[in-house]
Amino acid sequence: MIQTIRRHPYAFLLLFSAYLYLIGNPLLSVTDTAEANYALTAKEMVLSGDWMSPQIYGRYWYDKPVFYYWELAASFAVFGFNEWAARLPSAVLGCGNVLFTFWFARRVYGERTAWSAAVILGTALEFWLLSKAVITDASLFFFMSASVAFFYLGYTEDRRYYWLCWFAAALAVLTKGPIGVLLPGFSCLLFLLWKRDLGEMRHVHFFSGLLLFLLIGGSWYYGMYRLHGSDFLVNFFGVHNFLRATVPEHERQNVWYFYLMMFFAGFAPWSFAFPVSLYRRWKHRHALPPLADADRFFLVWAFSVLLIFQIIATKYTTYTFPSLFAFALLAARLWRGRLTVVLRAGAAMTAVYTALALVAAPLATLHFSGASVGTDLAQMDTGGAPVLFYDGYRTSAVFYSGLPIYRLTTEKEKKELQPDGISWNAKNVMPFFTEEELRAEPGPYLIVLEEKAKDRFLRTHEGTARRIIDAGDYLIIDWEQA
Repeated sequence: MIQTIRRHPYAFLLLFSAYLYLIGNPLLSVTDTAEANYALTAKEMVLSGDWMSPQIYGRYWYDKPVFYYWELAASFAVFGFNEWAARLPSAVLGCGNVLFTFWFARRVYGERTAWSAAVILGTALEFWLLSKAVITDASLFFFMSASVAFFYLGYTEDRRYYWLCWFAAALAVLTKGPIGVLLPGFSCLLFLLWKRDLGEMRHVHFFSGLLLFLLIGGSWYYGMYRLHGSDFLVNFFGVHNFLRATVPEHERQNVWYFYLMMFFAGFAPWSFAFPVSLYRRWKHRHALPPLADADRFFLVWAFSVLLIFQIIATKYTTYTFPSLFAFALLAARLWRGRLTVVLRAGAAMTAVYTALALVAAPLATLHFSGASVGTDLAQMDTGGAPVLFYDGYRTSAVFYSGLPIYRLTTEKEKKELQPDGISWNAKNVMPFFTEEELRAEPGPYLIVLEEKAKDRFLRTHEGTARRIIDAGDYLIIDWEQA
């Protein structure tokens, strides 16, 4: 058995990672808000036939570039609008990341380190989560990792690899935006400065590589500008890049230790053993492996990711995720004589993730989703009456129901929430329905969060409410104006 695995490592790692990232996926509801935004946008891309301009709620949506939407829309087009299809692209890229890590580590460090690196990365908590999530990060991880890895191979082996570095950076930019090239570029430049070898910049195929980069990564941006003009520029570059970098979206997360916490949580269980092993070896300096050029390069990559996102004002739990490629390689180097221990720990984590995927995760995702109410709405005949969310708006309910669902608010609140210029209001693209309009509507359906919200609504609005469906945490009621 062991000999067969060693002869066919990619087949084994593919089966191992596919099991981890696909098991239980049909049971995992699409959650709010990020997953639902991506899923609904890709669904509208398929239904509208417009694969150029992402849109949500029938409005153009400039939150992210198009590449991940293409992945998700292609999955929906083949497998239908369901949880399995929604989570498939990230699972595929998760498998690709594990295989690529093994390939690169074996080429640079050797087979034993490659096995450790692949298992460490593949069973890190954040990596497992994001390889099952309906968000861009598994795709971005692949393209960013490929970009820096091919730069290193271009520097140390064959300069033709620089072409692949440019190509991967272009796809990273199509997946996430300018950070897809700026962050790897900054890291590579820091490494050359450390090596005192800036002269290598003459050999990275700068002009021809940049042309390749612009043709692949810039074509969609140019097309979007031609189609949507300044509206695209203001929203994509102004709101979703400049504003994120300069104004914190979540003020309480803008603290110096935020990404330190994310490292220990995201790289678990390995994050807890990694600093301990490093400290013990530092105490006995002769036990530390000598730093190879690859070690230096990936120290720089990890440092660059953490530094840049610490400087950026908006903090997200997933922003420093690309650094796990470096940490997995460095941890494998540190534990290069402990392969058996790593494999046993990886097997234990696989058992833990299996239980989570089949038992805990379905309950957790359902709690943070409007899947129940959306599924019930899809089976109802609303007769064309508007459906209104009174409390706790769920985009996922729109995805599951296929119906336009309005956010109920006052006329004053609507004006305050409407997208306007470079502000966080640009994210409020759902349709609104005001309480003033409600008075003229003969019989809308209201979605409310449990009985308390229903009672609160009736205290401020004269009328009667007839419960139609109890959908998990939500109630669907038929309301009649008094």
